[in-house]
Amino acid sequence: MTLASCIKLLYGSQTGNAESISKHLYEEALARGFDCSLAVLDDYEKVSFTDNCVLVIVVSTTGDGDFPDNTTKFFRWTRRGKKEDLVAAFAGKQFTVLALGDTNYTNFCQTGKRIERRLLELGATTFLPKGMADDGTGLEQVVDPWVSNLWKTLPTIVAQDIEKAKQFDEKATASASPFKKVKSETSTDAPETSKPASVAAAATAVAGAPATEVKYDDAMETTPSPYAPSKVVFDSSAVPKTAADVVGAAMIPTEYLRVSESGVVREPAVARKSPFHLFEQKTANDPFEYTANNLFSSRISAHRYLTGKKALKQVLEVTLDLKDMNWSVQPGGVVGILAPNPDEVVLPLLKRLDIDGSKVLNVGFLNPGSTAGALPFVTDAPYTAYEAFRYFLDLNPPLRKPLLRVMAEYATDETERISLLHLTSTAGASLFKTVKQATPSFADLLETFQSARGIPVNRILESLTRLQPRFYSISQIDETAGTATVAFNIVEYTHSVTGKSILGLCSNYLENVIKSPNYETIPVALFPKPNVVFAPPKEIAAPMILIAAGTGVTPFVSFLQSRANNARAEGGGEITDGILGETTLIHGRRFKDAAVGDRIYGAELDAYVQTRVLTSFIEVLSRGEENTSVKYVQDAIVLHGAKICKSIRDGAYVYVCGGVEMARDVHASLLKVLGEHAKIEGGEAGVKTYVKALATEGRYLKEIWS
Repeated sequence: MTLASCIKLLYGSQTGNAESISKHLYEEALARGFDCSLAVLDDYEKVSFTDNCVLVIVVSTTGDGDFPDNTTKFFRWTRRGKKEDLVAAFAGKQFTVLALGDTNYTNFCQTGKRIERRLLELGATTFLPKGMADDGTGLEQVVDPWVSNLWKTLPTIVAQDIEKAKQFDEKATASASPFKKVKSETSTDAPETSKPASVAAAATAVAGAPATEVKYDDAMETTPSPYAPSKVVFDSSAVPKTAADVVGAAMIPTEYLRVSESGVVREPAVARKSPFHLFEQKTANDPFEYTANNLFSSRISAHRYLTGKKALKQVLEVTLDLKDMNWSVQPGGVVGILAPNPDEVVLPLLKRLDIDGSKVLNVGFLNPGSTAGALPFVTDAPYTAYEAFRYFLDLNPPLRKPLLRVMAEYATDETERISLLHLTSTAGASLFKTVKQATPSFADLLETFQSARGIPVNRILESLTRLQPRFYSISQIDETAGTATVAFNIVEYTHSVTGKSILGLCSNYLENVIKSPNYETIPVALFPKPNVVFAPPKEIAAPMILIAAGTGVTPFVSFLQSRANNARAEGGGEITDGILGETTLIHGRRFKDAAVGDRIYGAELDAYVQTRVLTSFIEVLSRGEENTSVKYVQDAIVLHGAKICKSIRDGAYVYVCGGVEMARDVHASLLKVLGEHAKIEGGEAGVKTYVKALATEGRYLKEIWS
């Protein structure tokens, strides 16, 4: 059999997991002696699919079956591209897919399934069964064995540099030894082969130190409490007594970055305001040219709390200045906001790791064949370790075995080293799951395994994933002023396992901004989310059913605002009868008592009721004396089932916005009432088919989160 000459590794990622996995696979493929390239799926035009190659595709699913933002163009091309081009690209091509998803959502791994199905339709063949990893139970349960099988299979179908493969195997055998320590490629002298980084890698870190040693952002009026890392408590009775007794420990991740200090100093006080000094300031003609890698500098022009002081959760609304973005914001629009990691986390972490955060870094590759696309983020100017940790590194990532395996290499206490090795092993799967349930930050891990503090910068950058933006639905749009508002809970809760207080990164950052003097001058880094499908129908006569709990109502406020504006435009400035389709809003909250004040956007919604933009406003209260059997939105669906079914049969669009459990219960209630009132043939199976058809037609859309 003729071997393929190369591997094309393609990925689509929304939160960074698929991207991180892909970039590690790419570097390991090079180290194993394969000719390999790496590209994001939406950059398909730069990929030579006609080469004698195999395809390895790693792709996540976002929301309830949606494509990642950097994958939609690729899939659209496979559906609508020229037939001769698609046949040339994929007919007879061997490929495999690693799909990432979450079984808490209905359409598990939908993106990976659809891509695989489409490539098979185009004549491609799979050389390895699709992997479907579940973030709900732990991606590593599927990813680890799938990757192992990938490396076993590729040498049978792809040409390989035998000498490099031999060197890799020798190094892997040595690193698998529990007694072997590997020297890291980090130094204070810049090697000739290293080049200044316009790119930095993704990492995850948090740490604690005495409060007196923490200097806080002087742009903030209030000084937050220093972060106090916590030890992870676990039963070590099953941990082997010696490293030699550890069975099936993970292999040390491939080392591929070379990091050195340039000699240039930039103090945190200069760099802490925003990341924009690391980028050329470019004006985009298209607002969607602003991305997570090319951020827009916005400001908060106004703010207000939408809840009373007695509310269990405070909801903050901020008005964002977007006029220089040239974005015609549409109802249902979404912005991604990149919040920096706070100094009370970053500075103690750098101190604990003995890293000088003020030194500008040179970052290069150990393998001269690597390309810049293998690095997790790109900047136009070299950055310091402080800047990498503050702006680009996720400090609270899901627990991953590669990080623990790297920590094991630098643990000087043998007991801690053995525990870390065991956590990465097949025999330690149960203990790993226990530790993962505590959702430890990187600082918590360093507090738990205190001897593993000598990890060099390059290994941290390789091991940790990129800090991800937080997405917020736009609630109100002011085209004249060029502003848009977003509203969100100030996230603070007690961890169910550890009892530790957890603060949401972005919501608390934005609240700190508005509490600062001259907050209107503080840059807020953001970008518009493209390809938003959670939007009202273009025909304003089409009926809508809007179902939300808590802050899930925010996008619906923009829906109603748009409908009102369009109705006035058609009615000569007035909202006349017969222009708008019926709109029903079912909104769940906790209390009726106005003193609690959790009736967010109540005044605006009442106004829409008065003008008949909102035909029916059903408020559902889960707590208080007024409670009946209807406590949640799913109960209201059952109570008003006949009316809802008639509206759906009359062409209504159904929208659901809220948490994943709420969406699951709403879905079950919709199936129930359609089965009881809609007279759909085929029984339960027929109802499910009908609802699936609604989703395919774009008449049943969900915006949900876990």
